[in-house]
Amino acid sequence: MLKTKLYSVVSLLVTLSMLATGCAAPKPAGLTDEQLTAVAENILQSINANDYQKFVQDFSDQMKTAFTEDQFNQMCDLLKASGNYVSQDAPSLSNNQGYAVYRFPCKYENENVYVTITFLIGGQKVEGLFFDSNNLRKASQ
Repeated sequence: MLKTKLYSVVSLLVTLSMLATGCAAPKPAGLTDEQLTAVAENILQSINANDYQKFVQDFSDQMKTAFTEDQFNQMCDLLKASGNYVSQDAPSLSNNQGYAVYRFPCKYENENVYVTITFLIGGQKVEGLFFDSNNLRKASQ
C-alpha cells in the first residue's frame, strides 16, 4: 500500500514537472528585438536588391558554406512568384532542439509570406532560413 502511494506521488511529480517544462517560455537568440528585426530586414532587402554579399553578412560560417551564390540566385528567381518584399511584422518565437526559431509574417507585393529565421539559442548568427507561401509552394512543384 505504501509503495502504491509512493509510486502515485512520484508519478504525479514527474508529470507535473514535464508539464511545467513544456509551458516554459521559449529561449531567444542572443540578439535584441531591434537587432533581430534588422537582421531579417537586411536579408529581405538584399534579396530585393539581388545582393548576395549583403544577404549572407549575418550568416554563420556553416550557413555561408551551405548557401552558395548560385542557390541565392535560384531563390531570388523563385521568390518572384511572391513579388518584392514590402514589410515585416513582429515574429513569433519557438524553440526546437537548441535553436531559437523566429517566424516573421511578411508582406510581399503579391501575397503574404512567412519567413523563418533560425539561430542557436543565445546565438547571433543565422543558422537557417525558410520561406513559405501559397505561390512559393506552387512555383516549387
